[in-house]
Amino acid sequence: MPGRLDQIEGMLMGALGSALVRKSPELVYTINAQLVRFMRTQDSPAEIWRRLDSVLFNAVYLGTERSMVVQLDGGRRERVTSDRLRDLADRLLALAYARMDVSEALQSALFDLAREGSFAAMRELLARFPLDGFDREWITQVLEENGQRR
Repeated sequence: MPGRLDQIEGMLMGALGSALVRKSPELVYTINAQLVRFMRTQDSPAEIWRRLDSVLFNAVYLGTERSMVVQLDGGRRERVTSDRLRDLADRLLALAYARMDVSEALQSALFDLAREGSFAAMRELLARFPLDGFDREWITQVLEENGQRR
């Protein structure tokens, strides 16, 4: 898919700094390979999300020599937490389903991800799918309570 590698690289650099991404050039391709698996295998989207999280953890752990401290492009150093990696994995997975046509299968997969705690899946459901009042209210409330409206 044209542009997806650039999108992945941009997200990684924004979250982890370009120094770490340059130190792990295979990371962009590894993540892209996982995204290609989305909805094309029997793996559940939640399994792919966990794999992405694991790939990110390993890259940061090895790339920072186990310190988990990255230097962002602005010069600020930050410790990368598991919540931050989980959120990044979630946002990366969103690149895959954002390009897919609206369908019952995608909606079902997104609801499964939302039940697993995927804020990106919740945002996608609100933006692209007709939801009943209860689902819309539940998703909106969860996103607002977690500061994840966008």
